[in-house]
Amino acid sequence: MKNYLLLFVISIFATITLSAYPGGVSGATKKSGSTGCNCHTSTITTTVSVLIQGPAILQPSQVGDYTVTVSGGAGTAVGVDIAASGGALVNIDANLKVKSSELTQPSKKVFSGGKYVFKFKLTAPATTGKITLYATACSKKSQWNFAPNFEVSVESVSGLTEEITNAKKFLLHQNYPNPFNPSTKISYQIFDYSNVTLKVYDVLGNEVATLVNEEKTPGTYEVTFNLQPTTNHPQLTSGISAKGGCASGVYFYQLKAGNLVQTRKMILSK
Repeated sequence: MKNYLLLFVISIFATITLSAYPGGVSGATKKSGSTGCNCHTSTITTTVSVLIQGPAILQPSQVGDYTVTVSGGAGTAVGVDIAASGGALVNIDANLKVKSSELTQPSKKVFSGGKYVFKFKLTAPATTGKITLYATACSKKSQWNFAPNFEVSVESVSGLTEEITNAKKFLLHQNYPNPFNPSTKISYQIFDYSNVTLKVYDVLGNEVATLVNEEKTPGTYEVTFNLQPTTNHPQLTSGISAKGGCASGVYFYQLKAGNLVQTRKMILSK
């Protein structure tokens, strides 16, 4: 009798585990300390890529648009679990649904053009601080991976005073895409003739690359920070020097125009 009862419980658990996937799951991200999609296999599939993208800075209560892109692997039964350490996640179409304050797919998805892109919104909290976005996704039941955690800084308008003041003299825009790999675009605008430098630094303050170092006339400019290797060295754009390879993580790019300085953060995700 005990054996029959045990088999009955096991069969119910297996049914729940297997049927939970097509309708989505929650609690499978690093936010929950989860080991991932271990209901299918406990081994991460390194060929499956999961990438979170969207604005790295929001103002309190601001709503930002974000995506989770899944690529690599079979792409025949794509699923996702998206979580946030703060704010509120909002599904914007029928490709995601809310489950225990997280977002997951209501039914399995299939790659289109070698990938699947889940779109959603994040509403920032009313107070300043940091938010971490998490995601775990599978390409099919036995192929899954975690996304690199994505940090969002919630900054008040008063915290952006320097940017607003400088906007009358020059503008440094947020790079896009961010996070990026292997390249991202940085645009800036200056209103006076001045000597301009645009450099990239790592978190220790070491200079990684010089993107611009010359006199500029008033206007809008765009430069590409490109880590795609060449035969000699990672080159950013023509005439730009790079100092060594770049590891995944946070980097800063700083614009100097005359006596004015502005710095922004970007994330390299390999």
